[in-house]
Order: sequence, then structure tokens, then C-alpha cells
Amino acid sequence: MSIIKRFFQKQSAPNNPYKEFWNWFSENEKKFFDIVKDGEKIDEAFFAILSPRLEQLHKGIFFLSGMSDENIAELILTADGIVKNIVFIEELIEAAPVFPNWKITALKQAVDMEDWQIGIEDLIINSPSLSFFPDDYPQYPDEIAITIVYQDYSTEEHGTIVSGIYMFLDNLLGELNAGVQLDQIKIQGPNTSHPDLIPIAKLPAYLNWREKEFIEKYESTEIPDDDIPLTTLQATSENEMPLIASINMPLLNWDAKPSFPWVLRLELQYDGQQNDGLPNESDFEILNELEDTLLDNLLDSGMCLYAGRQVGSNMCEFYFTCKNFREPSKKVYELTPEIEQNFKFEYFIYRDKYWRSFEHFRAAL
Repeated sequence: MSIIKRFFQKQSAPNNPYKEFWNWFSENEKKFFDIVKDGEKIDEAFFAILSPRLEQLHKGIFFLSGMSDENIAELILTADGIVKNIVFIEELIEAAPVFPNWKITALKQAVDMEDWQIGIEDLIINSPSLSFFPDDYPQYPDEIAITIVYQDYSTEEHGTIVSGIYMFLDNLLGELNAGVQLDQIKIQGPNTSHPDLIPIAKLPAYLNWREKEFIEKYESTEIPDDDIPLTTLQATSENEMPLIASINMPLLNWDAKPSFPWVLRLELQYDGQQNDGLPNESDFEILNELEDTLLDNLLDSGMCLYAGRQVGSNMCEFYFTCKNFREPSKKVYELTPEIEQNFKFEYFIYRDKYWRSFEHFRAAL
């Protein structure tokens, strides 16, 4: 049997973890409802029990709970800004049965912020105190970038202001839109040189319009050929170790980059101490076969494009650009247990419409 077949051999089908979780919740939901309604011991009697159950199901699922009204308790599952975990929360909530006394919600939802405010330290952040204007970058015409103006801004409290405004946006836009619609946010105080200001209440409509335009512009884009020889680049890291990259240069020069606005980066750590930070022969073989497996899984139906890989300083990084974040998150998560048999592993998904995180490879030519 080949290494790749041993490495990624399918195991017997596991039980449905979502169903198991909701069966457990169903057995306890009446008790949990009483605890939330009473509000006295919610941390130790509900949160401390729910948290490890969610951790066991999938790392990175957080939650909020309280009474929606006198007879309905609400449980909100949130990714807390980690985009790659959103799809698992959505799937978990989709699998939830109906509980008469519970409202189960995927991600923090948008609310009308006209009558709400965020209090953080000594600051009040609310609709009257916030406005915005679009930032236009001719070299990046599809980037959705804004500057938010806070009327009580001070440089000394910049960190606190940023935290408060991001909390405000989570509520104004909802967690999903706050995480996936905006490419860049700047925050400043009022001055006489900025363009005409737009009330913050109009931000959701502005973002929906920009996103609709963006989707329509690229919906019929032709996907480039993925059977292209990779270009080998060599450099030296900050710690004077060799770096070797194999990069799809024609792809990085493609003029329709924003049609694949998500970057997927996989990081695999190996022991290269005896090889100047590079993988040994055995690790190289496994990494090559892992690369083939990733291509088979992620290039299927045009979901992702392969940008290349880099090895050096005891780490191998694989780079993909993707149409969306949900499918790649699931595909990579499915491979994680097998990958972790050989390497310490982590992966990241982030929005980068113009693939600026790859510019150093283009500059190396």
C-alpha cells in the first residue's frame, strides 16, 4: 500500500456528532432553561457544562445566552471573528431540532442600533457618534474599504475605541457580514479634510450594494488553467535559513484575482534542525503526496486555485485562493486528523481580494 493510501485511508464512518450534541442538549434543555431564566448560577450550572461539549464538537465555537422574552431562552453560537469556523456553526444550528422554549441562533445577528449603544471604559459608542466615508483605491477598485469617524476620538484611547467600534459593527451588520463584507477599515476622529460623511446607519445598505456589484462583475469569470509548471524561487529567512518556494506565477499575474477573494494558508511544522531548516527526505515525500491530496480535494469543481508552497525554517506552507470560505474550511478540517499524524498543523482563511499577501513572491522575480 502506498504512503498516500496509508496516510489518508478512510476510517469507519463516525456517528453524527451534531445529532449527538442535540440529543444531549435535549436531555438537559429544561434544566438549562430554568438556569438561564433564573440567572443566578448561569456560569457554573450552564456555561461551564456547555463549553466543553462544544469544544469537543469543534474548537472555536463560542456562545452567548439569555432570555429572549419571558418564555424563550436564546442560545447564540458565535465564531468570535474566526471565519473558518463559521460553516461548522451554521451546520450545527441547521441540524438543531425545535425546542419550544429555546431560540437557537447561528452567529450574532444584526440589530437596529439606533436605540442601542456600546459602553466601553469611559466611552460611549452609538449611532450619533459614528459616521463613515468610502476609501477609493484606483489600483484596487473592487476593494470595499471605509473610514469610520468617531466624534470623540483621541489617539490615547485608540485601542479602546477600535474595540468598541468593532463591537458596534458586529451588532449593526451582524457577525457574518461584519466578517466577510469589509476588506479594510480605518478609524479616525473628525477633521475638515475628509469627504462628506455618511451616517453609520446607512453602512449596511452601502455594503450590500457594493457586494452585489462585486458578485455580478465576476460571476462569469473564466477560471485559468491549473496545469501550469510552478516557478521555483529561493531566498534566505531572517534567521539565515534557506527558503524554497514553488509558485504559480501566471496565476499571481491574473487580472481577475478578486473573483477568488479568499486566501487559504496551511502551515505544517516539521523537524528540520539537522537539515538547515528544510524537511528531510521522508518528510519531503509525505509533503509531496500531501500536496497531491490537497489538490485533489480543493481544486474540485473550481472551488480553489493553487498558488504554490514554500518550505524552510522548519515549516511548509501551502497557498490556495478560493471563491468562498465555507467549502475549503470543511475540506481542510476533514484532512486535519490525518495531517496531524505527521506534522503540527494549523490553517487560516482570510479575505484578500488582490492577493497582496503573495506580492513578495512576484517581487522576487
